Amino acid sequence: YRAQGRYGEAEPLLRQALAAREKVLGPEHPDTLSSVNDLAGLYQAQGRYGEAEPLYQRALAAREKVLGPEHPDTLNTQLNYTGNLVNLKQPKRALQLLERMEPRLLELASSQLRHTQQERVRRLFLTRQSGFQDVALTLALSHPEPEYLDLAAKVMLHWKQIQGEEEAFLARLIRRSSEKNTEIRELASQIAELRRDLSHLAHLPEPDTDLQRNKLNELEAKEIRLAQISREFNRHLQVRGANVDDVRHYLPREGGALLELRQYRPADFKAGKFGEPHWAALLLPAAGKMSLHDLGPVAEMQDLVQKLSATHDRGDAAALYNHLFGKLDEKLKRYEQLYIAPDGFLSLISFAELVTPNGQYWIQRQTLRQVATGRHLVAGYDRDLDKPKGLLALGGVDYERFGAAEEPAPQKPKQTDQNERFGVAEEPTPQKPKQTDQNLPGLLSTLSNNIARFHELPETGNEAKEVANSYWDYWNTPPKIWLGTAASESRLKALASPPHVLHLATQGFYLSENSGIVDRPMVLSGLALAGANQGLKGKAGPNGEDGILYALEVQDLNLEDTELVTLSACDTGKGTLDYSEGVYGLVRAFHTAGARNVLMSLWPLGDRSAREFMARFYRNWLNGPKPKDLAVALRNTQLSFIQDENEQLHDPRVWAPFVLVEGP
Repeated sequence: YRAQGRYGEAEPLLRQALAAREKVLGPEHPDTLSSVNDLAGLYQAQGRYGEAEPLYQRALAAREKVLGPEHPDTLNTQLNYTGNLVNLKQPKRALQLLERMEPRLLELASSQLRHTQQERVRRLFLTRQSGFQDVALTLALSHPEPEYLDLAAKVMLHWKQIQGEEEAFLARLIRRSSEKNTEIRELASQIAELRRDLSHLAHLPEPDTDLQRNKLNELEAKEIRLAQISREFNRHLQVRGANVDDVRHYLPREGGALLELRQYRPADFKAGKFGEPHWAALLLPAAGKMSLHDLGPVAEMQDLVQKLSATHDRGDAAALYNHLFGKLDEKLKRYEQLYIAPDGFLSLISFAELVTPNGQYWIQRQTLRQVATGRHLVAGYDRDLDKPKGLLALGGVDYERFGAAEEPAPQKPKQTDQNERFGVAEEPTPQKPKQTDQNLPGLLSTLSNNIARFHELPETGNEAKEVANSYWDYWNTPPKIWLGTAASESRLKALASPPHVLHLATQGFYLSENSGIVDRPMVLSGLALAGANQGLKGKAGPNGEDGILYALEVQDLNLEDTELVTLSACDTGKGTLDYSEGVYGLVRAFHTAGARNVLMSLWPLGDRSAREFMARFYRNWLNGPKPKDLAVALRNTQLSFIQDENEQLHDPRVWAPFVLVEGP
């Protein structure tokens, strides 16, 4: 009846249910409190906010006492009560409730993400928690005072890509463990077990609050101890709770700003419903006041993005910029360096290609930097550790034949022949097969149905050599080049130490979400390596690999502190879009594997054009007494194409697909 708007018929039934439950179960039984909450919701839907108020107060106080402040039902009542307070024209009380909720809900989310095995369930959980974020952003947009904006900023900084960050941190902690870190490993294991226990306790119909409190106290003690002995964990805790001042500290003091974008659903507090998705933008300068803006409906932007993706026309690029950022342009153009943290399908556009009101490409006006979330600006790793050395470049991949895992014996570099100079590995001797993980079930048939075969890219071998040449000349450090069958999946997985730079000049792929395996989005994208065409036929190489490196497998590569991963391939920037977490794909996977920065391509590009772009990029980067900033080097490379005497190179299809995503 309530869902149909038949409130008069619903009310006596809800009252009857409440009275019966109070009599049979008692006034503080969880089922009784559900009836109290439901009756309050009915009054709120009818505009009877004063009558709903005491019921919400009763339900909230009792649920905090019986279930605990972190229980999902308690948090749900708090959120409902918030809307009622807004309708009572008490926004400050609503703000206080939201501020109390945020750390509790964030801890609940973190616990669920760490200990829920099914990817689909984790994503669904985060999507359901989006209501809190929607309410906080709606409240701040209607009350642009500092305290409301501060909560909105916390929401945008704390909640974006929390699952990806937890995965990356846990992987990093495991990689950095050694025999000397037994206490760290034991504490990490104990913390994981306690979080599992708390997650289970929080969802019991009648949880043991004393046991819950004891477990929570034990968890806090373990985390404090781990923070004391592990600088890495201590930094992780600080980054997880990063606030506006933390982010400002890492922005360039002169002319730096963060533009954090977020999809949200405007809350209609009177109707008790959420509207169609809109884009919200938080503009946070290094110095000065931050501001929050509604940029309009998501659906309208999606049409413009799709049109630009098809045409790459200057007029379409100008229309998209004006529609999305036109109202912010006067503010945006003040900053020399603008960090952009996109969300949703905005992660799949090249901001450099957009045309500003003065008729220039956006990249011509200012340096654009891209991060997954502004939280990643806050250094969350130990900068004192030894950095990886050397470059590993893969190119000229033989998709028809498998390779071996072991590297051939290194040869003394010579200056006369480029292949010998770099110790180029082309045809390693087959080794005895190793036992490795079996192929991911069901994926090869799906992939082979979508991709008949991977075609040879003849220019990529020369691209790998040219990139290595630039690196050698600058660092005087022998790089490695894997060509032909040497560019194998098993060798990449068997890396003993991470390289300073990993350059992958090979084909990438992305399967649409209609492929039937959306529950595992990290297997929808990947890279083709030696023997991939045989893998498509269901065959395996001498090490049991299929030559196809899925994003899910990329996460386990040894790339700890690798400065740059370059994906000079087709569709390497694509991935599954998720309302709560952004893009699941190769870029995310390489960051999880430990890479600091990932340079990827948003659309297919001919291997000759890619070779020319990469040659210029590495020359721009490795130039001067010390390497240039990567984002500056990318911008200089793009400007060199725009200003080139050859007008064919002015086409954004050639220079705009490459995007540098800076990691945590």
